[in-house]
Amino acid sequence: MVTSDIEIKLLRAFVGVATEQSFTAAAKLVGVSQGAISTRVRALEDQLGVRLFRRARLNVRLTPAGEELFPAAQALLDRHDRLFQDARSRTVAGPVRVGAAEGFGAALLAPLPERVRERYPAVELEVVCDFDAGLRQAAEAGHLDLALLVLGREAPSAAVLGRPRLHWVGAPDFAFDGDAPILVAGYPEGCPVRAAALAALEGQGVAHRMVLSTWSDRVLDRALQSGWALAAMPENQVPRDLKVVNRPSLLPKLDRIFVQLLERPALEDDAAKTVGREIADIYHGR
Repeated sequence: MVTSDIEIKLLRAFVGVATEQSFTAAAKLVGVSQGAISTRVRALEDQLGVRLFRRARLNVRLTPAGEELFPAAQALLDRHDRLFQDARSRTVAGPVRVGAAEGFGAALLAPLPERVRERYPAVELEVVCDFDAGLRQAAEAGHLDLALLVLGREAPSAAVLGRPRLHWVGAPDFAFDGDAPILVAGYPEGCPVRAAALAALEGQGVAHRMVLSTWSDRVLDRALQSGWALAAMPENQVPRDLKVVNRPSLLPKLDRIFVQLLERPALEDDAAKTVGREIADIYHGR
């Protein structure tokens, strides 16, 4: 029986484009040039004999064949990566210092210590929380191996993990109080999500008042559950007990933020590279 093997790098390119809906963004995600991504997708389409994407000037969409392939390709990549990591886990060792942006960055990294301890017991992980500017300086100076940043603007020196849109979030039964100012809660000054939310309100002249600033997720969640205020959050970090609040006549549309992973210069350390892949997997829900 003659079989034709599909190269993993072709599937990775396909999944990257399908996830990001952009060849340019997929190239940054995978870590290759846009030309390489396009070539790999074409090679996969030629091998399978089907078109996987509808290409338009402003976006890329899966064809029916692409939609059918995507879940199987993602599952195969996950199994391949886990097999590879499991085989190498006993040889990965050494100290790794990771920085996480206060607030949403720290929340994203919450599963990392347990995950590293279970999969790479010889890795000595240290996590440091700070503001984005401090993390960037520490990584560029070599004091951190990796830094997970949450930014209002894309940093060209860091790999993009995602570009989640921000939404207004509140209690399921949240009600606006007539013409009263919008009450806003969130992380303290220095958080780019807070800055984006307040800038959007001020830019459209919406009356508002900041009523709660806290780094405590528990305190923030309780305040929002009570219906006291609204907060801006990335679309992939909205707690299940809260809901997205849409009121175009009162609430301005919010932009996207950039979740990026910055490596210290000339990083070659195997343990740090491995932890970086784990961070990317956590972000993408793998």
